[in-house]
Amino acid sequence: MRNLTIISLIIITLISCKSTKNSDDSIYFGGKIKNPKSKYVFLMKGDDIIDTLLIKSNNTFSKRIDEISEGLYVFKHGPEFQYIYFEPKDSISIRLNTWDFDESLVFSGNGSEKNNFLINLYLENEKNEKTYSRYYNLKSEEFSNKIKNTTSINNHFYEQLLNSGVELTGRFKKLAEVATNFSLYRQKEIYPYVHKNRFQLDNYPELPKDYYDFRSGIDLNDQNLIDYYPYHNYVSSYLYSKVHMDRDENISFTEQMLREIIKTITIDKFKNHLLYQSMYNDFREAEKSCAINKKALTIFNNHCTNQKYISQINKLADDCEKIKYKSPIKDFEIATFTGSKTRLNRIIKNQKSVIYFWSPEIMSQDMLVKRVKRLNEKFPSLLFVGINMKPELKSTKVYNSLKNQYKLTENSQAKDFIKSLEPRTILVNQNGVISNSFTYLSSPHLEKQLTKLLEK
Repeated sequence: MRNLTIISLIIITLISCKSTKNSDDSIYFGGKIKNPKSKYVFLMKGDDIIDTLLIKSNNTFSKRIDEISEGLYVFKHGPEFQYIYFEPKDSISIRLNTWDFDESLVFSGNGSEKNNFLINLYLENEKNEKTYSRYYNLKSEEFSNKIKNTTSINNHFYEQLLNSGVELTGRFKKLAEVATNFSLYRQKEIYPYVHKNRFQLDNYPELPKDYYDFRSGIDLNDQNLIDYYPYHNYVSSYLYSKVHMDRDENISFTEQMLREIIKTITIDKFKNHLLYQSMYNDFREAEKSCAINKKALTIFNNHCTNQKYISQINKLADDCEKIKYKSPIKDFEIATFTGSKTRLNRIIKNQKSVIYFWSPEIMSQDMLVKRVKRLNEKFPSLLFVGINMKPELKSTKVYNSLKNQYKLTENSQAKDFIKSLEPRTILVNQNGVISNSFTYLSSPHLEKQLTKLLEK
């Protein structure tokens, strides 16, 4: 009986120790969201959802998570997201208003100091991004001095955190260095070719001897940083800059960019994403109707190992081939919001038209309404026709705010050329002939394209 009592005590002690350990290593994540866009907050690691947190009727959410390792995570609500850094034992609460997501975001609780540092630096760097456009006009020495001044301000944020008494791990310090400097390093990568193009120079501007010294300490293949936007964005800009500076006029820019990625990036996940990004940008940034670079597509297909990316890019290529510049627009069936069926050619007959495909899944309805209303005001003689590719998703705001709104029917022939589900925009003249087969409402070239359509 005595032995049984001792064994029982040992078992209870072991269970107690295990329970305490789980409790000690767990983290708490919660908060309050004003004007929530959905019922959930998603906690993610990279592209993977690791937990789903329900928002209660009073707009609060909370969760204790037992098994989570130190590192950078993402919380996502509606179309918006932001980073959050967790260490075991952290207890972090957020407050934000979705009408001003990033600017209103405040962290509190154990672990909040690190996260408030990251969001404040993010907002500072975002402000700098807008400022630096005019600095590209400066001579290289003056530009470098602007970078030094901004670096000093960013370092001041970091020094405040270091002097606050908060204990920082080596892993967080590495992340903090990226947050502090990499946005500015990116500006230095961009400057030479933007300056050259802006002033239509024959050669790149002469740079100080120490201009690229910062590159020597950068690891372009850091597994712990590839999901952090400032790092990802810097590496992408570095590769872009390198291709510009070593330009081979015998091959296309996209081909050369793909080869540079393959040569430089060794982490498959990162390499796949950069290859996809390069091909996708080739579609999105085209000033005219899309044309498939078949050599680039072959390189991409031979070296990308992510089947989702391969499928998406090849669907885009196929969509481009199905509807071409200067060909008559293919007629297809659509339906009104109330379900009455009609056909596109009846709607656009004898009118210069802007046919834009969209879906609530990939576009903010608020942004769509704002953009189309502005374009309508600027180009009142054009007919803007909106077509919802995913009519099963709620989109009442768009239907109530914009004219000429339709949705695809189940067997619409349009599905043959929007397999990629890209928010494609097609420009058509009064004779139903395509003047641009693949542009975007968000394209910086769109207004120039619409002006050309009016002139024809």
